Amino acid sequence: MAIEIHKSYEINRPVDEVWDFLITPERVVECLPAAKLTERIDDHTYRGEMGVRLGPIGVTFQGTIHYDKLDVENHEVSMHGEGKDARGSGSVKMQMHSSLTTLDGGGTHVDVSQSVSMAGRLASFGRGGIIQHAADFMFGRFTECVKGKLEG
Repeated sequence: MAIEIHKSYEINRPVDEVWDFLITPERVVECLPAAKLTERIDDHTYRGEMGVRLGPIGVTFQGTIHYDKLDVENHEVSMHGEGKDARGSGSVKMQMHSSLTTLDGGGTHVDVSQSVSMAGRLASFGRGGIIQHAADFMFGRFTECVKGKLEG
């Protein structure tokens, strides 16, 4: 079962500056709670881990992300990732597409669409809205961090 997540935010910085930040995994991971990169496989593929709290349990996923599309001209990026829980209780797959547009006044509007699916014991958390709640929390923390780093 996949959960569709659609979010957007605005940041008071030029689109090229926001773009440069969002396509640099080493900078992005600084704004993801309990995440770290462990290896750069190639220019578009990275290995890492990310901790997530799903209701009563904490899960650490180890896996990879891969940039499928980096459209500099249109400021669009697509990526996919997959990971497995270190304790074997499940796995996750994610597809994400982000697009950036310039706002009047020079700021940037960011649209993000994700499809997240879980398998194994963890899949049961999707039924009660726990995954959606965790995604909302993480997205809020992420956007606050990005704004803090770019807007000062």
